[in-house]
Amino acid sequence: MKVIYVKTTETCNLNCSHCFTNGKNGRRIFFDPVQTAAFVNNFSNEKIHIDFHGGEPFLAPLEDLKLFHKLVSAKARNATFGVTTNLTYKLTDAIQDFIHQALSGRIATSWDAGIRWANDKQYALWKRNVRTLIASGVTVKVFISINKTIVSMDPAEILTLLRELGIKDVAFERLTHDGSATRNPAIFPTNKEIDDWIWALHEANDRNWFDNALLESIYAKFEKGSRRESTFCRSCEKFIFTINADGRIAGCPNSAPTKHYAHISDDINSIVSNEKRICMVAEEAYIHPECIDCSLFGICGGDCYKLTWDTQCPAPKRLMYGLNNKTNRIL
Repeated sequence: MKVIYVKTTETCNLNCSHCFTNGKNGRRIFFDPVQTAAFVNNFSNEKIHIDFHGGEPFLAPLEDLKLFHKLVSAKARNATFGVTTNLTYKLTDAIQDFIHQALSGRIATSWDAGIRWANDKQYALWKRNVRTLIASGVTVKVFISINKTIVSMDPAEILTLLRELGIKDVAFERLTHDGSATRNPAIFPTNKEIDDWIWALHEANDRNWFDNALLESIYAKFEKGSRRESTFCRSCEKFIFTINADGRIAGCPNSAPTKHYAHISDDINSIVSNEKRICMVAEEAYIHPECIDCSLFGICGGDCYKLTWDTQCPAPKRLMYGLNNKTNRIL
């Protein structure tokens, strides 16, 4: 399945210190719904998922989002739609109606201690909006960036907070050095801190309540035999298109503002076979030389190429070793 991120704007009402689109400093432009839909409809015969992204996607005129949805839905019968929104704004009836009708009552948002909200008022607004949507039947998935503040917290406390809000879908992500994050190195934990914290998250996790995407991707390697097939972020450049608000096309959304290779007005065949895109696909397949000799390589397959090494690799090796010992798997 192809995933297409449609960035409706490059700017935001927040100014998160890890944002790859530079937050409030992002370009104040909006996407062209007609031209963007024409590009997306090149894949109308395939199974595709389209996610409204940004910046903050709901800063763009809602009528433009509706028009894009109408144009794509009319042709791409197998298309599904979603949105990744910060939910830190007035949640109007019109936005709620769009979420229910166009997005099938499912959204994604973020909870990022230490790097997201400027004050308690913003945080309170976010929580109120989350509760409002869940009460109306919306499924809210929460993404959490594992930053320096997060690894200082007890994972059990975070999961308890999410559970009290009614959230059952959560995805923990590692930070990449893109956008605002390049100017804020203090927000990055060490790989060992992340490794130990993910182990603690595993011990605190409740699989009967949470769909914990990061942990499930690791569990799958041992329970479903998916091994390298579920390795983290090894096919993004091949199956993901990110459309910047100015129409320029990239792969991984984290690096989309700077590593774009084509425009939605270009011929589709030239886009798919673009030399820069092919090089990015090849770059994504890069395996660190030390991975080859690692006893976990047959299971891990190497982590995302965008994650940096320090005194150790960025993979959650402690958890994988622990699961291997528990299942008596032969490495």
